[in-house]
Amino acid sequence: MTGRKISEFLPRTLLFFASLREKKNFRKGIRFALLVIAVMMALSLLFRNTILSYYLDKKISSFNRQYHAVLVVDKARIRWLSSIRVTGISLRPEDGDTLLKIDTMTARLSFFRMIFGRIALSDFELHNTSITMVRHDSLTNYMFLIDRTPKRTADTLPRETDYAARLSGIYNAVFAKLPDQLAISNFNISIRSNEHHVALFVKRFAIEDHQFSFPVQVTEDTDTAGWIVEGQLDKHDRIIEAKMYSASEAKVTIPYIHSRWNAGVSFDTLAFSLGAVKGPDGLIITAGSAGVAGLTLEHPRIAARPVVFRNMGIQYRICAGKDYIELDSAGLVTFGQLALHPYIRYRKDTSQEITLSLHTPWFPARDLFSSLPDGLFTVVTGMEVTGELAYDMDFFVDLACPDSLHFDSDLKRREFRIRSDGNADLYKLDSSFLYTAYEQGQPVKTFIVGPENPDFRSLDRIPAYLRYSVLTSEDGGFYQHRGFLMDAIRESIATDIKERSFARGGSTITMQLVKNVFLSRNKTIARKLEEMLITWLIENLQIASKDRMFEVYLNIIEWGPLVYGANEASRFYFNKDVSRLSYSEAVFLASIIPKPKWFRSSFDSAGHLRPELADYYRLVSEKMLCKGWVTQQDVDRLVPDVEIKGPARAYLRGKDTLSAGHFIDNPGVLVK
Repeated sequence: MTGRKISEFLPRTLLFFASLREKKNFRKGIRFALLVIAVMMALSLLFRNTILSYYLDKKISSFNRQYHAVLVVDKARIRWLSSIRVTGISLRPEDGDTLLKIDTMTARLSFFRMIFGRIALSDFELHNTSITMVRHDSLTNYMFLIDRTPKRTADTLPRETDYAARLSGIYNAVFAKLPDQLAISNFNISIRSNEHHVALFVKRFAIEDHQFSFPVQVTEDTDTAGWIVEGQLDKHDRIIEAKMYSASEAKVTIPYIHSRWNAGVSFDTLAFSLGAVKGPDGLIITAGSAGVAGLTLEHPRIAARPVVFRNMGIQYRICAGKDYIELDSAGLVTFGQLALHPYIRYRKDTSQEITLSLHTPWFPARDLFSSLPDGLFTVVTGMEVTGELAYDMDFFVDLACPDSLHFDSDLKRREFRIRSDGNADLYKLDSSFLYTAYEQGQPVKTFIVGPENPDFRSLDRIPAYLRYSVLTSEDGGFYQHRGFLMDAIRESIATDIKERSFARGGSTITMQLVKNVFLSRNKTIARKLEEMLITWLIENLQIASKDRMFEVYLNIIEWGPLVYGANEASRFYFNKDVSRLSYSEAVFLASIIPKPKWFRSSFDSAGHLRPELADYYRLVSEKMLCKGWVTQQDVDRLVPDVEIKGPARAYLRGKDTLSAGHFIDNPGVLVK
């Protein structure tokens, strides 16, 4: 309104209200206002369905344009002046399968707002609702509701990811579209992913005064189970709280996991809360908590047995900006008796950066061991300890530049002692013990590691050439570190990122010794974690000296098919005692430790070492020379070739097995 119009309008308004002071004019004004309202109500009543059709057509057209969707309503009618009934609702993406079908929807109608041309609905009731989510490889019929970015063409540039905007879109889809009161009967969700089918059916679901509680029937292919879900939802404050547990004594088993990843995830009770708010500078802040009791994980890559986490919980605060997502360290993670404050940040613009940190002050050491999940570890289970521990970890990597990786990890101890062993005696390393070698989980050979075995060689009876070649090849810092070589671990992680697979292990000699003596050869996450824990225990408590650990290592490691220990390897390849090995023969034995069964690949058809191994010989020799382990004269005389004279010659001729008499002259060996 312009300034001139305002100047004309205000005097007239004042004159009108002044006239109302007169009794006669006031009554006329009231009657006129009531007449106008009555006419508008009559018109609204007479044309209520016309207004409704116009409003729905406008909203449906806008929705379909915005989401590239096909939303259809067969029939919509206003019943009396207080409710609306809609039938035949369906929704699908423009080029996809039907996502939603609703036979009948009724809702309370605000008649007062309809008088002014607006349709305001509340207190919904839905009957016979079905949601069918379909995925064919990377194509879905539901992501169009979340990701509303324009379709790409050959001329469009890759869009930037805005995590705050995407998360805001998800929250708007969840909260803004929900009514305060909601009742649903015969509600079915069907999820079809390629050949797998999961269905969830709810006979009746209701949100009343922000509260809800309902049973769920879950069907996965031919298996059926029952769940109970209860909680509260407040869309105005953007808060969700929920709890889920089984309707029977059985655990809740998450569907789809087994068919997709050959894994199992189940629990007794799952509870969570979520609250979303907008922060400064466009941040989306999500805060809440989550907890699970009796969580059970099953997967052959995790552990050989089901892993049970008795109680876990988290109080979290997640911030999402335009190019990053961050878990605030003010949050609290509880794991058994442990309380942790991790910090995690993922940032992506021109690169992808991952930051992790965890700093835990001194806490009772028994809290760590009593919190270990059942089924995760095999050796330290049941171990009782005293003293205190503290842990610090910092990690950073730019995935676009893996060599930028920074990683530091330190578990500190204070008056720490083992009061009672677990399932295995760690102190057996310091004396003779019975060792069993396994192949593919099956025991193949058992022998004594000690002077009782004629093939056992004390460290001083193993030539320096072999000792130093193995140290150079496997763990050059063995005598300096405490079980972990951080530079090797950093290099291993960086290489794994480059190769996008677990290409390097970064194991030290202590870790290899622990793996062979105490653990199975199954490549699982649990085994690796327990390997690291036992390594820390052995090194920090000095359960065995470095010389003794190296001595045991050289007497048990695999050096060929059913060939274990340095002396047996020397006879297998060179038909001589280990003490008589030459420099070249020692370097060869060190070279095949990573893949002893593939030693034949080191030789050509004439039985000579392949030329490319000359580089390995040169590199090992240079490192040994720099450390003063060999002389320049040793290096000058080194010839990168060996002559196989023992039973291994049969393998070079193409045979696949050893002769039955190979171990006849080994009275200290017990073959099972």
